[in-house]
Amino acid sequence: MIDRGSLAGTIGAYLTGIVVTSAPWLLTTAVLMSLRIVARQHATADFAVIERMLTTIYALTVVLSAPIHVVVSRYTADRMYDQRLDLIGAPLRRALALTVGGFAVVGLVLMVVLRVSLGLGIAGTMLTVIVGAQWLMLSVGGGMSSPLVVLRAFGFGAPLSLFGALVMDRWFGLGAVGYLYGFAAGQLLTLVILLHSVARAIPGEVDESARLWPAFKEYRLLAFSALAYYMAIWSDKLVVYLVVGAEAAALYAAVAALGWFSVIPAFGWIYVQIETTFYQRFRTFYAALEGGAPLRQLEANARVVAQEASRILRGAALVQAVVTGIALGGAPYLMRLAGLSEVAVLPFRMAVVGAAMQVITLLEILLLYYFDLRRDALVISVTLFVTETALTLVCWALGLQPALGYAFACGLTCTWGAVLVQRRLGTLLVDTFQSQPFGAGI
Repeated sequence: MIDRGSLAGTIGAYLTGIVVTSAPWLLTTAVLMSLRIVARQHATADFAVIERMLTTIYALTVVLSAPIHVVVSRYTADRMYDQRLDLIGAPLRRALALTVGGFAVVGLVLMVVLRVSLGLGIAGTMLTVIVGAQWLMLSVGGGMSSPLVVLRAFGFGAPLSLFGALVMDRWFGLGAVGYLYGFAAGQLLTLVILLHSVARAIPGEVDESARLWPAFKEYRLLAFSALAYYMAIWSDKLVVYLVVGAEAAALYAAVAALGWFSVIPAFGWIYVQIETTFYQRFRTFYAALEGGAPLRQLEANARVVAQEASRILRGAALVQAVVTGIALGGAPYLMRLAGLSEVAVLPFRMAVVGAAMQVITLLEILLLYYFDLRRDALVISVTLFVTETALTLVCWALGLQPALGYAFACGLTCTWGAVLVQRRLGTLLVDTFQSQPFGAGI
C-alpha cells in the first residue's frame, strides 16, 4: 500500500494498522457505548447484564487466548520464513479446535457464574467461542493473507454486529436477548471471513505429522509475557470491582475503554512503521549476519537498526502526546457525549495518560520480541502487571482515584522499558551472536 506512492495507499495502510491492532476492542467499546444509550430507553436491567457480560467475555478471551495466539502466530511466521507452508495447516487446525472447545467450556462456566437466563446463556457461550477463535485467526491471518482481508472481515462484521443488535432489539422487539444474538451474528461473519482467507493461504498438501507442542516449549517465555501483559490491561478493573464494587467497576471500565480510543493513531503509526521501514532494516541486518558479512558491515547494520528502533519510539511518543493532549483538553465534552457524568472526567484523564504510557510499553515489548529478547519482554510485562495491580490498590487505600495508580504504574513500566530497550540496542550485535546455537558455550 505504501509503495503505491498515493494518498489512498497511505491512508489504506494506516487504516489497516488500526484494524489489525485495534478492531476487536474498538468494536467492544462501540457496543458498550451503544448499550448505554439503548439502556437509557429501557426500564429493565437486562441491558446492564449484557454490558457486564460482554465486558467479561472480551476480558477473558483476550487474556486466556493470548499465550495461544502468540505462540501459534510465531510458529506460523517461522514456517513461512522456512518456506514450509505444509507444516502450518495441521497445527493450526488443532489450535483452532482447542480454542473452540476450551472457550465453549469457559463460556458455559461464565454464564453459570453470571446466573443469566437460558437464552442469554446460549448466546453468551456462542459469543465466547466466536471471539476466542477471532483472536487466533486475527493473529495468524494478518501475516498469511492480505491485510485487505482483515479490513474486509471487520468492515463487514462490525457494522453488521451493531446493526443486527439494534434491529433485533427495535424491529423485532426481542429486547436484550435479541440485541446479544444480533451482535453475535455479525461477529460470526467476521470469523467466517477470517477462516476463509487463512484456509485459502494454506497449501493443499498438509503434513499431518507437524506438531505445535514443541513451539509452546520453545516460546514459553513469549507466552507468559503475552499473558502477563493482557492481564495487566484488566487487573486495575478487577481491583476496582473487588474493593469498590460492581457499579464503580462498570463506570471505571467504560472510562478506561474510552481512554484507549486515544491510542488508535499511535497503534496505526506503529504498525505501519514496524511492517515497512523497520522490517527492511531488520531483515538487512540478519541477512548480512547469515551471509557471513564482515564485522564492520554488521556493526554498521546494527547501528542502523538501533537508530530505526529509537526513531519509532520517538515517533510513537510524539503521535501519542498530541492525541493525549487533545483528549485531556476535551475530556468534559467527551464524557457528556458518552452519556457519563462529570465525576468521570478526572478518571478519564488519568486513564488517557495511562493508556498513552501503556501503548509505548507495548511497542517496547514488540521491539524486544523482534530481537528475540524473550526474557526482557517477560520482565517488562510482569512488571506492568504487578505494579498496576499494586498501585491501583494502594491509591484506593489512600483515598485517591484508583486510576491514578494505573497511570503511575504505566509510567514507571514505560520508563523502565525504554531504559532496557536502549541498553539492549547498544549491545545488539553481541546479544545476537550469543543467542545463536554456536555461541551457547562461549
